[in-house]
Amino acid sequence: MDPQLGGPWLIAAGYAVGAGLLFLGNRFDGRRPKAAAVCYSVAGVAFSETSLYWLSAGTGVAQWLWFAVPLVIVALVAWRGYRQTTWIKRLGGSGTASFGVLPRHGIAVSHSEEDSVAALVELDHNGHRLLGAEYSLTPPGGLGEPVRTADLIDGTYSLVQLRTPVVPSLVITPNVGAFEPERFTPFEDARITRNTIGAPKPDALLQRFETGTDFDRRFTVTTSDPEFARTFLSPAVRDLLTRDVWFRVREVALHGGSLWVTEAGALTEQRMFTGARRLALLAAAADWRDEAFDAVAKAADTGGAGQGGSLDRRREAADRQPLSMFSLVARSVIALALVLPGLALAVNSLTALTGLAPEVRLTVTTTQRAEAGTASCTSCGNGNLVDGTYELSGETVRVTDLRWMSFGTFPERGDVVDVSIGPLWWHPLIEGTDTGVFLLLIGLAPALVGLALAKATYLPRPRRPDLRLAG
Repeated sequence: MDPQLGGPWLIAAGYAVGAGLLFLGNRFDGRRPKAAAVCYSVAGVAFSETSLYWLSAGTGVAQWLWFAVPLVIVALVAWRGYRQTTWIKRLGGSGTASFGVLPRHGIAVSHSEEDSVAALVELDHNGHRLLGAEYSLTPPGGLGEPVRTADLIDGTYSLVQLRTPVVPSLVITPNVGAFEPERFTPFEDARITRNTIGAPKPDALLQRFETGTDFDRRFTVTTSDPEFARTFLSPAVRDLLTRDVWFRVREVALHGGSLWVTEAGALTEQRMFTGARRLALLAAAADWRDEAFDAVAKAADTGGAGQGGSLDRRREAADRQPLSMFSLVARSVIALALVLPGLALAVNSLTALTGLAPEVRLTVTTTQRAEAGTASCTSCGNGNLVDGTYELSGETVRVTDLRWMSFGTFPERGDVVDVSIGPLWWHPLIEGTDTGVFLLLIGLAPALVGLALAKATYLPRPRRPDLRLAG
């Protein structure tokens, strides 16, 4: 079967089979669990194989390379699970909770409800008792299809807690769009929404509290005791919360003898100790009405709280959010994927335009015009295509389906034309000055976008001081 003719039908059939199996799995779900699991598994295979075939046929990349993509993802997931297990064991933490709260159905319940979390670790660190938990939006037994779908997208959250005296309940939630209209922060707003949607709330009757300052523009405060909130939110605490960009996208809460912060994502060593350092800073700045704990909090070694690595320090100095390891790797990969191909194409074009690229004489053997109703090239497609041969280093090189992009005269069969060969992989043939300029512009566009992303990641530009809001 001709892949050019049958390929689209194979792709459509593959996706249709996957959709049919998903439908059957949904019908079996709840009544015949094994049949539903088989349908879902085979549907995943059908979707994956069809996508791999489409990618390999459409891009010319070998199919085994596309097979490597899911394998790499599986390896990363397994590595993350291994790392989580090893760091918890290395720190010698307890797998049970002796204080604090755990999430259940969106409510912060007693720490004895350990079956509601996927991972748990409690330990002493720099004078404070810490508790870390990883949990899912899907509670035991489930809450129906919408919650399960959200959990599949990414419903994993981490809860980092610091032991405190038992005080009235208090929740400090960052506001979405707090800087508007002076400055729009859509990425921070997205992180606020993602972090707070899965944050457990204290099991107490809360009421809105306002400080009467610009702090109310950035944060929403709810409490069970307005007098305690007024005492706790001292100028030092408000200054810390408004000045530290880390608090700007994370909800902080007090309840049941625990000060905690919630963040979307798995419980990692970095997330555990970064959260603990920030909570220790907050504890040191607050007035707890407890002389013993006030002394402990202010004397505790925060271990360089709020400092992080050199990259995080640069980003925070520029009023930008620190990046997790996953975000840093993802941004770096995307930047490289934009810069390297773009620069390669731009360099090939520049060498052709400046006459530094080697030139060869291409003998045209077959042509196809875009407007023609028939094709004589080796494959069908849109655009003006040329087949031909040229001599390079004593060898004859055959060219198939060269897309002729020049606005000059389109060659005919038997014509001999001068073309340049780009020195970098994939060594494109450039048939004229206009083509070289066009390819140069195409190459510079993604390269500049990638460089801008790299600069925003590693060397962010500080925000204009007049756009910062006073605490």
